Formats: sequence, C-alpha cells, structure tokens
Amino acid sequence: MLLPVTMLHGPFGIGVLGAEAKEFIDFLSEAGFHSWQVLPMEHTGDGFSPYNCVSAFAGEPMLIDPRLLLEMNLVTQKEVDARSAGMDIDSAEYELVSERQNALLRAAYSRVEGKPYSKFSPFWLENYTLYMAIKHSFDDAPWYEWPDEGLRSHDADALKKAAKEFEDEVNFYRFVQWVFCEQWTKIKAYAAKHDVSILGDMPFYVAKDSAEVWSRRELFDCDIDGNVPAVSGAPPDYFTPKGQHWGNPIYNWKLMKDNGYVWWTNRIKAAAERYDIVRIDHFRGFESYWRIPSEAPDASFGVWAKGPGKALFKALEEALGKLPVIAEDLGDIGDSVDKLLKATKIRGMRVLQFGFLGDERHLMHNFTEDSIAYTGTHDNTTLLAWLFELRPEDREKALFYIGFDGDWTVGGPNCAVNQAWIRALFMTTSSIVIVPIQDLLGYGADTRTNTPGTIEGNWRFRVRREALKEIDTAFYKNLIKAFARDNSPV
Repeated sequence: MLLPVTMLHGPFGIGVLGAEAKEFIDFLSEAGFHSWQVLPMEHTGDGFSPYNCVSAFAGEPMLIDPRLLLEMNLVTQKEVDARSAGMDIDSAEYELVSERQNALLRAAYSRVEGKPYSKFSPFWLENYTLYMAIKHSFDDAPWYEWPDEGLRSHDADALKKAAKEFEDEVNFYRFVQWVFCEQWTKIKAYAAKHDVSILGDMPFYVAKDSAEVWSRRELFDCDIDGNVPAVSGAPPDYFTPKGQHWGNPIYNWKLMKDNGYVWWTNRIKAAAERYDIVRIDHFRGFESYWRIPSEAPDASFGVWAKGPGKALFKALEEALGKLPVIAEDLGDIGDSVDKLLKATKIRGMRVLQFGFLGDERHLMHNFTEDSIAYTGTHDNTTLLAWLFELRPEDREKALFYIGFDGDWTVGGPNCAVNQAWIRALFMTTSSIVIVPIQDLLGYGADTRTNTPGTIEGNWRFRVRREALKEIDTAFYKNLIKAFARDNSPV
C-alpha cells in the first residue's frame, strides 16, 4: 500500500507518527497487506516537496506527534489543543503546520531536563544541526546567500566559532531529531510486530540548499558561492513534453569514485536503518543522467551524461552486503539501464497505466518476477481518473484487456473496475504489487498526490479516517491468499 505519512488522517493538519500511523498499520494487517510504502520523510525545504529536502538524512519535524510530547511532560494539553485548532482535515496545511509545530517543539525543548538527546549522534547530525542553526540566524536564507564568507564556505575556524555562539540552537535541532527518531523507531517496531515492512523512498538528488551540499559541495560540482555549471532534471517523457527541470546540483562522480563512494555508502546505510526496503527514485541516473546547462531555459536543452554504473554498486555491496533496494526505472529507459538492473539484481517497476500509453514493458502479460507492479505511483493520476482521461477507443481496449464489462464510471471504496485491475495485478508474476490508497478508495483526479512539472497543489491530499473503514478488507485478504501474496516482501 502506498500512502505518504503526511496523508494520514488526524487533527494536526498533517499526518504524524502517532496513533493514526498505528491505526493504518492495523488496517494493513487486517486486510492482509505486508508492506507500507511511504514517500521520503526527510526535512523538506521550500515548497514542502518530499523530494526537495534540506537534509538527505534528518527527519521532517512536522511529522512529530504533539500528543507524544505531552506524554513526555514537555508540553501542556492546552498547547496541544492550540496546535490542532482549526486545522484542515482534508488537505495538508504545510505553512501553518510548520509555524505551529516549530513553536511547539521550541516550547518542548525549553522544558527538557538532563539533555536526554545528548547521546543521539548519528554521523550526519553535526553538520545538519549547525547548518540549521546558522540558517536560522540568517532568517532561513539559503547557505549560498549567507553574508558571512567563512560560514558560507564551511571554513573550519568560522564553524568552530559558530558552534559555540549557536550552541543552544544546535541543541534544539539535535533534540528535534532525537524526538523524531524515537517516534519513528516505535512506529517501525509496531509495523514489524504486525508483519508489515516499511518501504521507504530515497530521492536520487539532494537540494542545493541542503546541509550536504553546504558541507560537501566538492561532491556536488558546486563552488564556494553556490554556482553550478549544470543542474539535474529529466528529458521529455510521459508527464512533461519539455522534460523536468529539477535544479539540483549534479554529482561529481569522479571525486565520489576516488573516495570509494563513501557518501553513497553512508546514505544507503542510513536509509536501510530507517526502512526495511528502499525505493531509489530516478535509478536510471546511476547509468546516465540528464545534464541541463544552468543557463538553459528548460530541461529539453539537456544531454545525457554517463553515471557511475556498476562500479558504485560493487562498492556498496562490498561495504553493506546485499542491498535492500528497488529501482524506480520509469521514463526514458534503454538497454543500458536494463543491463545495470540485471547486473545488480535490483528489481525495477512496472506501472499498468503506462502499458496503455505505448510502452509494452508495462503491459501486465510482460511483467517479470524481478519487477514491482503498481497501479500508479505518486506521480500518476488515480486509476479511476486515468480511465476517464483515456481516449474512448483506448479505454475500450484497456477494459477488454482485463475482461471488465461492467460500469467503469462508478467510483468509491471497493469500486468494481478498480478491484478488477488490482486482481489482474495480483495475477502477474511481479514479486511485489503496490497500490496507492486512492485506488483502493476509488477516488478521482482531485485526490492526486503530485503532478510532475508543477508546483502548486501537490502533496496536499489526506485520507479521512472514515474512508479506511469503508474498504472491504476481507476482499483483499482473500485476494492476497488466493495468489499466494501473503508473505513479507523483505
């Protein structure tokens, strides 16, 4: 089941790592599902996109459950009530949530005794907390706009001075990450107890304004002032005729290779500790990536450049052993990417919607065991909306393909046409089948998670608690048993 944590129901304007997450795990267990796929949970930056984070490692503070701070005697019931007052239950209110959550976390930090967070010290924390403390002192300006050259350039003497000057602020961000880790660890343990694995999601690139680029810009082909010769993106594809202009700095693969790919080893290791399985977004970038000159007006001016290929995965496996990852291999994929997947024995993705848009790899009779099958991803519209958007002749072919001759226009929980598609996916040889929650609910385009190439309105939709209760869990439990999909995919 694909459901971002932010999409969970609850009173706080956004899904959090508390009771509602456990309720969703209970729902998955009751319906026989064995995996919960989430989107990236790292600390988001401008736009609140989970794929644009200020850290490749730090957790998103907005996901912290205020009620658990109350249990720790760090906030009052009145403060928790104020945190949830007037919040929208249908749409994530990131701006308001961010403001209120920050105030609540600062109140909690001011009351903590004995510094229980002091022993929390993952390898990435020091750079992140100092970066956030300095960023806060400069009114949250990106690091490449900081007026202090020493801090901007990550000068050792300047950093030492800043660490002393901003010690309390650094400790605040350490506290926040400690709380996030404590809450997430309990959710993951609860999932494991119910035989539900967590499938995480890792963006391929990191944001320019991030702790990683600030502290290790030589690995990102970025100079002291934040200037980059080229940025990341994707060529024209299913979603965008001019391609996608992401704007992230591209990697300095040569230097990373010379360093033994230590940065990537640390990143995969951290992700494997947070999740049971990790979906790597834009996997094809390891084989070759779309390099867009910084001055180009859009992504169509980009060119393919060679990535690290098999050498990276050899280094990762030597350091970490078998990698618990799957690959997002959608879009413009050639034989070279397929060869890399086969060489690394990493499973790729198949999306049924694409099979009826001209890509035969995504027709269900062509699925292979080394694939993960989806009705749609977070970048697709919902299954029902897709049917409405198809040309009549294409829709007729698609419905004939699965042998459905009922009323395909009827949506809602347990709608017959969606159940027919999901049943067909379960009959494929794909080793894992993943369904977005919107497709179990039979929802339309207004509940779409994200529209690639756009900024407004994404990542907002939330599921009401009542909606989950309307799903026929017995149907899916029987379906899972019928097709022997009742084992954990880990």
